[in-house]
Amino acid sequence: MYKKLIIAMLMAVTLPAMAQIDDEEDILEDEVPFGLQEAEEGEEDSYFESNFLTPLDDDVELEDKNPFFSDEYYAERLKAIPAPEEFHVFNSTVKSYIDRYATRLRRSVSVMLGKYNLYGNIFDDILNRYELPEVLRFLPVIESGLNPKARSHAGAGGLWQFMPSTGKMYGLDINSWVDERNDPYLSTDAAARMLKHDYEKFGDWSLVLAAYNCGSGNVSKAIARAGGVKDFWVIYPYLPRETRGYVPAFIAATYIMNNYSQHNIKARHAIKAIEVDTAVVHYDMRMEQIAKACGITVDEIKSFNPQYKTTFIPGGRRRSTIALPIDLTARFAGIEDSLYQGTLDMTSLTLDNDSTLASTQTDLDEQEVAPPTSTSRSYSRSSNSRYSRSNGRHSRGSRHGRRGGSSRQVTIQQGDNLSKIAKRNHTTVAELKRKNNIKGDRIRAGQKIRVK
Repeated sequence: MYKKLIIAMLMAVTLPAMAQIDDEEDILEDEVPFGLQEAEEGEEDSYFESNFLTPLDDDVELEDKNPFFSDEYYAERLKAIPAPEEFHVFNSTVKSYIDRYATRLRRSVSVMLGKYNLYGNIFDDILNRYELPEVLRFLPVIESGLNPKARSHAGAGGLWQFMPSTGKMYGLDINSWVDERNDPYLSTDAAARMLKHDYEKFGDWSLVLAAYNCGSGNVSKAIARAGGVKDFWVIYPYLPRETRGYVPAFIAATYIMNNYSQHNIKARHAIKAIEVDTAVVHYDMRMEQIAKACGITVDEIKSFNPQYKTTFIPGGRRRSTIALPIDLTARFAGIEDSLYQGTLDMTSLTLDNDSTLASTQTDLDEQEVAPPTSTSRSYSRSSNSRYSRSNGRHSRGSRHGRRGGSSRQVTIQQGDNLSKIAKRNHTTVAELKRKNNIKGDRIRAGQKIRVK
């Protein structure tokens, strides 16, 4: 007994970043976050991985040559990562998750490093906008394994794994056409707002992550049971099992994503450009039409737009966007009217989508597509890197013609409400609702609304 006490005291002196919890070396499977399970069990040959990333190098990436490092090494490496102090903790549980990433999940780590070519800039831009720690960019690693269409057994979905009710609370639409939990831009924005809100409540990032996993109510209950101490490792025994593994798994993910090469893991890289931008879609149409007109495949469009449940884009019924390779967004914006009206010369286009296009027109006819209006279009790159257009119409749900005078749109900023926008633009809330077909009072940052 005395020998164990002396060893514990020495560890506390030599490893200040070590946090002491129960001596459980093995990870219980019901404590493993969903994202790790998704990474282990997910499809290995997805369209994105097959077409955009370098192939796996079996000799380097799959050979089990995970070198031995001392605990001091891990602790120092974690301290070197730019992150809040709460994420510099190292203990046996964190080490177990690091070992899991470096052995069983070697292939998945390699793929996830490659996927950051597509999602990393989105995460960084939005986290910076809300002034959140950049290390939170790795949260989707343990949430979804960086799979935007991941679904947990409980019904959570997307990169950031929102439950339907929580997603709707943060402004994400879920209907028969789209599931915006799968939208990399919108879901990241919603997650950032949620994380910021919880930090204002708890003031500790490890507690924020625990709340993200199990809900702020459960974290508050655990704090109360622990005597009011706001420390993840103190309330650890009072948390749900998966939440106990959530924070150490996240710390381990930040370690491995920054130190993968030390573990003989080779990142997969992009073999062709995957930089994308988004364009507004103003009419009901199919991805098949857009694919043929822009010279890419339907599968490529689907891989960039996981929010759509089918290839149908309900642009004539709601605000819709489509992500395309950055060199094609302006092209699509320029031909959208002609494409919808059927005046675009499709015979000169070469992709083999003819049979699909024929069925597409039938489907669109059956869905009572609204006729195009006579409009004057202008395109500009907005502050959130999306193409927007001012077309003199009311909102997507309105089919009235343009009234006299020029139209003007504004982009809703964080903290805005209809009353503030009306006052700034010398109009009324009722008029804003009428012009934009807004039923309630809920609006969201980044949305564009007509004010004139």
